Amino acid sequence: MAGPTKKESVLKLNLLSHGTVECRDLEKSRRFYEELLGLDVVQTSKISIQLRLNSATTIVCVQTNKDVSAGIFSHFGFDLETEKEVDAAYEKVAAVKDEYDIRKLMRPGLQHNVYSFYMVDLDGNWWEILKNPKGGYVYLFENDENTASWEEQKKDQSEAIVEEA
Repeated sequence: MAGPTKKESVLKLNLLSHGTVECRDLEKSRRFYEELLGLDVVQTSKISIQLRLNSATTIVCVQTNKDVSAGIFSHFGFDLETEKEVDAAYEKVAAVKDEYDIRKLMRPGLQHNVYSFYMVDLDGNWWEILKNPKGGYVYLFENDENTASWEEQKKDQSEAIVEEA
């Protein structure tokens, strides 16, 4: 199948290289990223680290000493292959929630047609652990667009009531 129609862009960019999150305590945040999430971490300055997991795209974490408190729609997702793996990951996170100062942990369930759970880290950043096919959302770019399906997912997500642990 053909991929989605691509409109001509003004800019001719090469790569989505990174996104950014903020933190209050770089050392504590680095521990969360390395020990709990298992990310590769490299210190890039006195107040920043870069994170990655099996990808060229990185997340930059910058110490700003302020509370982020982003909303649930501003999150990064980590993929697993089965619902059983998502449930097991949830149990592991629940067991160490206080140790890593996790502010909020939501029970696994169907969110936007995806089985997942969300957590809010010590800095107010949202993270999702989800069941997704190998390669994540790459398949969306390899098939014809189906905006009706995405509209249904947006509606499902906005109506979802997520239960906290």
